[in-house]
Amino acid sequence: MRSWQIFKIWGIPFKVHPYWFVILFLFSWSISNQINLSSSDIYNNKEAWIIGFLTSFFLLSSIIFHEVFHTFVSLNQGVKIKKITFYFLGAILQIDKYCQTALGNIKIAIVRPLLCFATASILLLISNNSASQEQIAVNVISRVGIFNLFLGFLNLIPIGSLDGGNLLKSIIWHFSGSKNKGRNFLNKVNLLLSFCVLFFGIICLFRFNFYFGFILSFLGLFGVNSSKSESQFIKIENILKFSKVSEIKLKPLRKIEYDANFSEFNKLIKNKKDASDKYFFVTNNGRWTGFVDDNILKAVSLKKWERNFVGDFKKPIDSFESVSYNDKLWRTIERLEETNEGFLLVLNAADIPLGIIDRSKIGNFVLNKLGFNLPSDIVKKLNFKNNYPLGIELPRIITSMKQKGDL
Repeated sequence: MRSWQIFKIWGIPFKVHPYWFVILFLFSWSISNQINLSSSDIYNNKEAWIIGFLTSFFLLSSIIFHEVFHTFVSLNQGVKIKKITFYFLGAILQIDKYCQTALGNIKIAIVRPLLCFATASILLLISNNSASQEQIAVNVISRVGIFNLFLGFLNLIPIGSLDGGNLLKSIIWHFSGSKNKGRNFLNKVNLLLSFCVLFFGIICLFRFNFYFGFILSFLGLFGVNSSKSESQFIKIENILKFSKVSEIKLKPLRKIEYDANFSEFNKLIKNKKDASDKYFFVTNNGRWTGFVDDNILKAVSLKKWERNFVGDFKKPIDSFESVSYNDKLWRTIERLEETNEGFLLVLNAADIPLGIIDRSKIGNFVLNKLGFNLPSDIVKKLNFKNNYPLGIELPRIITSMKQKGDL
């Protein structure tokens, strides 16, 4: 569903998703029902709906107000935000560049909870000091204050992408000097909390309320899986950041002598096993002189195949996109994605070709580092299609790492 822009500040569009209006209605309905059940002798049905709607509207408006201040602080700390879309009780930010310092991230993480507590304090102070406790306006102010107080504490829970989680890992990063220490510690805390919720949910499932226990168990399992996924994600980032091309088993080069004719060349092509087998590297007395691909067969008629030699159609070997065997893996992936067909020639320190690297080779290397070994038939299919295995978006991970300043 398409989001609607409500305003634009500092060049950043603030949008609301249509679900925001669904939440507005559901909150209004829920609060009005609560008032009808608890205070039907004070408020009639119309007044209950007015209180419900105004409470929901001002609560969601306060969330937008807090996000504007949060955006202001984020921009001052070097964050580049493309757009902000409000869902439910929060917002999703599309960020092009993250804050690069621990102290800056602490400031960004603390601003929303502090604003929630400040808003709650002001509103509750107004409602408690009001002369009449039965006015609709006072009721609305009190409820919005309580909800803001709840959101403030909720945001401080050290879980995942909540402000509390970002605050915890940023504090550890600040005092330890290591961003990864903060991320790893937060992930362990998330895993521990998820196991606690799962354990409590199982107890509720069989001893108390089945519905409540089922929800808690589901949330616990979701948290455990999220923690494991985050752990794997951190491992992938470290592999991309610190591994080198020299650690990968390369695809051997297919050789052909410069004086081989097209008929001999055609016989070699028929043994093609994967996508990179279209390339042949021309040798002359053991020296590399260039390369050809199977497209040269189309340049000469079948009748002349016996009289035409491969060496006459070779391209300079330095025209093949290449990387050094000492290059970092993440840089190699970037170079790989810049090529037309997804192949790179790997050279040693003396610029002598060692082999070919492609997406499937890199993907299998990453999976092996993570402890996954794919069956040989799947590996063959991946090699032929030249794709990253299991849908691993390594280029996207590298882009994310650059945005966060990890590369």
